[in-house]
Amino acid sequence: MSFPPQQRVGAKAARPAPFVRPRALAISLAVLFSTGALALPGEPAKAQSPQAAATLHAVDLAAGPLSEALTLLARQTGAQILFSEALTGGLQSGALHGNYATEDALRLLLAGSGLSAQAHGAQTYTVIRAPAQANEPTALAPVRVLGVTEGSGSYTTNLTNTATKLDLSLRETPQSVTVMTHKRMEDQGLDEISKVLEQTTGLYFNNTNVVGGDSNFVYSRGFELQNYQVNGVPRSTRFGFKNDIADTAVFDRVEVVRGASGLLNGIGEPSGAVNLVRKLPTRGFQAHVAAKAGSWDFYRVEGDISTPLSESGKVRGRLVAVHQDNGTFMDRVKMRKDIVYGVVEADLMPGTVLSAGVEYQKHRSTGAGSAQQGTRLSFTDGTPTGFSRSANLAADWAYTDRENLTLFSTLQHYFGNDWRVQLDVEHSRREFDMVQAGLSNNLTRQGGGAFRAIRYGGKPEQSSVGLYATGPFELFGRRHELVLGGNFSKMEGRDRGFQRLDANIGNAFDFIRTGDYPYTYLAPNGNGSTTHDKQSGVYASARLKPTDRLSVILGGRLSNWKTRTDRYTAAGAFTRGVTNEESSVFTPYAGLVFDVTRNVSVYGSYTDIFQPSTNYDSNGELLKPAEGTNIEGGVKLAFLEDRLNLSAAYFETKKDKLPEYVPGPGGSTSYGPTGQYIYQAVDGTKTTGYELEVSGQLTPAWQVAGGYSYSSPKDANGNARLTYIPRRMFKLFTSYRPAWLAEGLMLGANVRWQNRIYDAQHSQGSVAVVDLMAQYEINRNLTATFNLNNVFDKAYFTNINFNNGWYGEPRSAYVNLRYAF
Repeated sequence: MSFPPQQRVGAKAARPAPFVRPRALAISLAVLFSTGALALPGEPAKAQSPQAAATLHAVDLAAGPLSEALTLLARQTGAQILFSEALTGGLQSGALHGNYATEDALRLLLAGSGLSAQAHGAQTYTVIRAPAQANEPTALAPVRVLGVTEGSGSYTTNLTNTATKLDLSLRETPQSVTVMTHKRMEDQGLDEISKVLEQTTGLYFNNTNVVGGDSNFVYSRGFELQNYQVNGVPRSTRFGFKNDIADTAVFDRVEVVRGASGLLNGIGEPSGAVNLVRKLPTRGFQAHVAAKAGSWDFYRVEGDISTPLSESGKVRGRLVAVHQDNGTFMDRVKMRKDIVYGVVEADLMPGTVLSAGVEYQKHRSTGAGSAQQGTRLSFTDGTPTGFSRSANLAADWAYTDRENLTLFSTLQHYFGNDWRVQLDVEHSRREFDMVQAGLSNNLTRQGGGAFRAIRYGGKPEQSSVGLYATGPFELFGRRHELVLGGNFSKMEGRDRGFQRLDANIGNAFDFIRTGDYPYTYLAPNGNGSTTHDKQSGVYASARLKPTDRLSVILGGRLSNWKTRTDRYTAAGAFTRGVTNEESSVFTPYAGLVFDVTRNVSVYGSYTDIFQPSTNYDSNGELLKPAEGTNIEGGVKLAFLEDRLNLSAAYFETKKDKLPEYVPGPGGSTSYGPTGQYIYQAVDGTKTTGYELEVSGQLTPAWQVAGGYSYSSPKDANGNARLTYIPRRMFKLFTSYRPAWLAEGLMLGANVRWQNRIYDAQHSQGSVAVVDLMAQYEINRNLTATFNLNNVFDKAYFTNINFNNGWYGEPRSAYVNLRYAF
């Protein structure tokens, strides 16, 4: 059996295509590739009269995905517009408002897209690939964006390539993938990546500090999630390159792959990878400004403009700027951030697109600085402290400064045989300066305690280059897909040493109330270190189609990794570090996807994992690389032309030589002879579990996204690990447009539930938090969104570990006004 390509028909709901015989499919494919869309039965062609051609229609289309614009245009003009998602997928169109003849409106929508409309009589058109001019080489139009979600209004996407670099739908990908779309981030008010990850199925955001601190961790399937990519380019796992402080204003979507991702990342944990996909210029003009205000003096302004920079639209630009000031529910904590993002894109020649841009973010938090400034759970005699959610154990002069600058460029070329090649170049500079000052351990009921102030500072930089090619090939009379690629990165991290302060404090309760402790300047002590990391690798993946229903995805990577840390002292002594390296480490990838029906697939996948350690033992020696395997299987369903996706997965992850933090006496922070935290290597760790997820459109007015996850991390002896991470989590966000109540109104609700967490001293029962959302389109340009989070003001901890706790955010409210031009 064969499944025919899906075709969308404007103004009409597409019916599921029946199974057809191979010969019928071959005829259909011949029509598809010759015209750019499958022909559907229609009325006989009729000559169009001049009067009909001159008929004008009221057209009101916002900027967004081209496929959506074509569908809306068909409804507004009464025309039948036939097109294939294979042609329109990823393309954007500009806004169009006014009175137009159908052909004129189509011409304007398709301008610069490499597509054209072919008339088949009165008010019937087929969108096809525009023929090349006589003096131009035959090449594909620059369809340069996959799975674009901005303007789609959807909570899911039709394409992703974060797992294998193959352009696949969620159903075709043999791993668990969550795509946090632009619309969902906008509806829930998720303006930071940390908030996005907190809402993602299967992930637990172990919040132990203010945003920008050094001790916030994300866990997936029993392991820390360390791998971040931006536009598919891997970032260093070293501190300073964490992207949890990144602002979502510059991103179209966030794609999260759960499970091992060594094929593309080279090194990493078997937890998964986060791919942040930047916004790009649109071919038509679009712009918006937004202002947001809320609890704890939260104020945010945002501007985003995208416009053609040449009359032909072959050069386009986009600029995003954000300023935010806010307090938090904790006393004395203030935060401020500024973001500027700019990108220019140009069509150099048919099928060739070059883009270049800059991303800058400055983030400052004052009044808090580390997990030690969360809250102490117990006094030294074991009795609960009972501190309120607003209690702050940090000095008012504690701070965190983070400054990020990234320069990037991408060159893409699309060949006439459906192959494309892409080159990515990126240079990232990070700078951080943090003072952690506040109460340490050993707090007595009488108010006695210890005060500690530590300062960290560094300037890491990373340069990256990635190159890959992907396209179809023929073998044994069948069509398959192939990816060939490689990447290289070089990271240099310069860290400075500073003086520190340890003292006793007489009345800790007065200090907690005021944050007042004599300011002490922690000057550089002259010591420092420079870390040099290099990583390179080549990879390949292929999607083989031995039958119409079966896909076999095979891949592999050869990785090289090298690191060295040099140290110097105030006395001028320099010690060249020992070079640690791994060469030609092979990471396999294997997956099977079997299409039970055109909407249902079962799958299985296997991959190894390889993780050089960046942690040190009690002797100051670098731990040996960790090794592991990941096995996953499940079922995926896709309906309504991939506008609704469901999945169920079972997984088992094993890992040896897992770095595990070793706390000091009484849960105090442990430091080795080099000043690094102390870790130990643990063998035989294993996590088993399952995940259920849904995302997309239940009806045109009702969307849903979320899921249920269970994971059970255990050590080699079968004992539970990471008990301060919930085993079971349920997250679900849904929105509905009740047209019967008010036109332009959307209502939403979000539920987050987790089961019990505990450590050796403390425990917390299951927790459920409910959020509400209301959005109203005041007019065509102005939209108001109201978010009420933690409606029932549930008091709970996001972390309890080593006698420290961090409260989840209390009830909060935010209003966002967005004006689109």
